Amino acid sequence: MAGIAKITLVGNLGRDPETRYTPNGRMNVQFTMAVSWRFTDQSGQQQERTNWFRVTAWGRLAETMDRMAQNGYLTKGKQVFVEGRFEAREYQDQQGQTRTSLDVNATELLLLGSRADSEGGFGGGYGAGAAASSSRPQGRYEQNDEPRRLEEVPWDDDSGEPPF
Repeated sequence: MAGIAKITLVGNLGRDPETRYTPNGRMNVQFTMAVSWRFTDQSGQQQERTNWFRVTAWGRLAETMDRMAQNGYLTKGKQVFVEGRFEAREYQDQQGQTRTSLDVNATELLLLGSRADSEGGFGGGYGAGAAASSSRPQGRYEQNDEPRRLEEVPWDDDSGEPPF
């Protein structure tokens, strides 16, 4: 198993966030996130690569994300900045192949995009991620509870996204 490290990502939600509860009633919010980059290969051709991350938030951050999702401000395709603890975890898929899941326990979330994308947004002022004069920048949410892994197996779905 790989070590745990801090990671900062900018990308797009691959699906709407999903609110879940542990057996003891602890809320968490999960979504996939695509992080893409473009480059020119040795032959001069433009290439694009995408890595998919499985993001989970807990505690107050999860509660805030749940409200944002319910109000339509955190949806599939939305560009976000996520900071958290990263862990690359190997598992066996249904065909017995060894796969790697790129898991992030989010400690911070920042909505990105133009103000028009967030016009009238959740609580107002959550466009572009610009810092406000308060102690916390607008649109920035932090995790106060220590994250814990929800499960040891990847999500089970038929969304067509790359397997984790």
